[in-house]
Amino acid sequence: MSGISPPGAHHENFTAWAKQQGVQVNGVGPASISGHGLGIVAQRRIEAGEVLCDVPASVLLTINTIPESFRQLHKEITVHGLLASFLAFGGPDTSRYSHWKKSWPSMQDFQESMPILWPSFMRETLDNDGNPNYTLGRREYPAFILPPAVAGRWAHYQMREFWKIRDTAPMYRQEKKLKADWNVVSKLFPDKTLSEYTYYWLIVNTRSFYFEVSGMKATQNHDDRMVLCPFVDYFNHNDHGCGVYFSVKGYTVTSDRTYDIGEQIFTSYGSHSNDFLLCEYGFILENNRHDCLPLDDFFSGTQINGYLKNSLEKAGYLGTYTLDSDGVCFRTQVAIRRQALNTYHWNKFVAGVDSEDEKSRVAAATLLQNRVLLPYEAEAEEALQRLEKTGDAIPPGAKDTLINRWKQIRDMIQQALLIHGGRRA
Repeated sequence: MSGISPPGAHHENFTAWAKQQGVQVNGVGPASISGHGLGIVAQRRIEAGEVLCDVPASVLLTINTIPESFRQLHKEITVHGLLASFLAFGGPDTSRYSHWKKSWPSMQDFQESMPILWPSFMRETLDNDGNPNYTLGRREYPAFILPPAVAGRWAHYQMREFWKIRDTAPMYRQEKKLKADWNVVSKLFPDKTLSEYTYYWLIVNTRSFYFEVSGMKATQNHDDRMVLCPFVDYFNHNDHGCGVYFSVKGYTVTSDRTYDIGEQIFTSYGSHSNDFLLCEYGFILENNRHDCLPLDDFFSGTQINGYLKNSLEKAGYLGTYTLDSDGVCFRTQVAIRRQALNTYHWNKFVAGVDSEDEKSRVAAATLLQNRVLLPYEAEAEEALQRLEKTGDAIPPGAKDTLINRWKQIRDMIQQALLIHGGRRA
């Protein structure tokens, strides 16, 4: 089997332990996969509809698994933070999971793949030589090398707008959650370090599953309905894959199609963009049918006046603007036309009863190109140029991922320019 090799002793030991705990594994197993790290492959021909893995609830690591005395120490903490604290500092009570822990990625793996751990200079602009550029405002187009949908930083925005956007960006929300959890845990374990805790916090972040445990309140945060599920966490993500089902009895993975021996088998973590996957899990997909780019920031602040913004809000079309492989969404088209058309024709467009004449269509397309697509394309091109010049300053895995991501962003924008009449093939 080309590109497939045995996973190593730690993974073989863990698989044996999981089976001893009652995990049923059928025709699949972990393997080292070239370009994908660890994953699940078919060990024989798999038919559609076969149960590949069944994990009883008794094996899941949930808040109810954690000893009551340990839980009671943690007041006002998320389930995420509690699970991480238990794995990090639970002492002998965690010994049951020793084989499982050895199967997890290392801190070095996270440092290569997770933006939250990347060097702080990567959040700054870069100059022409790929070095941090702290003189923002002296250049027309300084380049940020983290995708805006991860870090909330746009090169073409004025500096006064950065902080408002940044504070709502996924990576900063993630940091805020980690900080809040650590504020609780650090008081309980003052001799421990943030680095120790961060590792297990990221383990929970990247390997948890949605699950409703007994005693959970109906009002409890959706994000807190999480558990860790042994063996099922070996399955890598794709934009489509095998079915993963949970009940009070545990988790079951069922094949979605036939698989040949040696073929990798995926599940889907959800309909996520590549920027979300990068921030939350530390990878991107080469082909992702759910990939998209958020465009809300192009219509915020000084980009659109208050009167037009109010009319969009009244009509139910303010915000949630996106672009994908099919071009910009209808909500974006409505927002662009709010600026390109008079109120009468815009209301008819929203109602779906107005056939645009050529002049109106060209005006809307030109505004879309100049306000959104061309600045975004310029940012992608500049980010790629800077990344090529950074040398060894960026972890190799991070640099490769960012180059690939910005190429995807550039290609998506260029496709949109073709779709919306701004460029010929």
